[in-house]
Amino acid sequence: MMNVLLKSTSFKDKRILGILIFVAVSLIIARITPDALTYIIGLTYLFIILAVSWDIIVGYAGQINLGHTVFVGIGAYTTALLQVPSRFQGTFFEFLSEMPRIPIFASIFFGGIVAGIVGFLIGVITLRLRGWYFALVTAILPLVFIETTIIGSGVFGGEEGFSVGLERALAPTSLGKYYIALALMLVSVTTMFMIVNSRVGLKFKAVREDFYLAESVGINTVNYKVLAFVISSFFAGITGAAIVHYRSTVSPGLYDIPLMLLIILAAVIGGLGTILGPIVGGFIVYLTRYWWLKGAISAFTIAGLPINDDIILYMILIALAILAPEGLWVRVRRFVSET
Repeated sequence: MMNVLLKSTSFKDKRILGILIFVAVSLIIARITPDALTYIIGLTYLFIILAVSWDIIVGYAGQINLGHTVFVGIGAYTTALLQVPSRFQGTFFEFLSEMPRIPIFASIFFGGIVAGIVGFLIGVITLRLRGWYFALVTAILPLVFIETTIIGSGVFGGEEGFSVGLERALAPTSLGKYYIALALMLVSVTTMFMIVNSRVGLKFKAVREDFYLAESVGINTVNYKVLAFVISSFFAGITGAAIVHYRSTVSPGLYDIPLMLLIILAAVIGGLGTILGPIVGGFIVYLTRYWWLKGAISAFTIAGLPINDDIILYMILIALAILAPEGLWVRVRRFVSET
């Protein structure tokens, strides 16, 4: 028992040390990397929030959500319309076009609130379904939202979207955006980590592990599934809103099916139900997709092989899934605990 306790304590110490090293390296690395890479790493931090927030509902509460990106879109369009209310002119909601512009960070938070409210309404209706029925319902949500933005192109900008203006960016430079994205990731991930390690998180796990046993001991399973869904939706909405101000544009491409696939891969490859797993997976997946593969594609192009970055990415991730099906973070944690 003492050996187990010492190993557990040692691992916690190593984890805290690892987090401190990560923060220190993150603060320094932007100073020595090219501007383009700094920009991509900043977006990686925001993507990590999406992977971790998806893990809340899937890895901890055990509910398969295939429509997570719809809340990214809700948060994105909420903040964009708050910053450019003139988009409402000539519509039934024309009175909204006279709204005063609110501060950027307030509109980002409001984007998360709106996404959380929508998540609550959807969750109350759909989370009474069990198994793959809930997954199928959520899979339809992004398609419905995309069609809505196309039909209401006068307000939402259709397939091309619209710009919120460079003056409404998170910061005037890539370095400033990078640090804001890092701060947002640290605050968001820390908050979610505290939630899943609280009594609420313990009940999420109870619902995941044995639905009927959780009900038998007095846990209102529907309420806790809805709560997990709302928390997950809120952070997805905040991230979608932050991405708009990071890129200065909003469009359906922010919440398309490829993004959903990347989120799933990041969480699964990193390790579901671990928080730190999706962080590791998020770095691997996003940087592989938008940075590391660029050189590989050039090599394949020179060789004349008919292959693109998506094919290489999925081959790499399939290999990782076979070699480490429990997730990379679980394997790392096991290795560190044994040393």
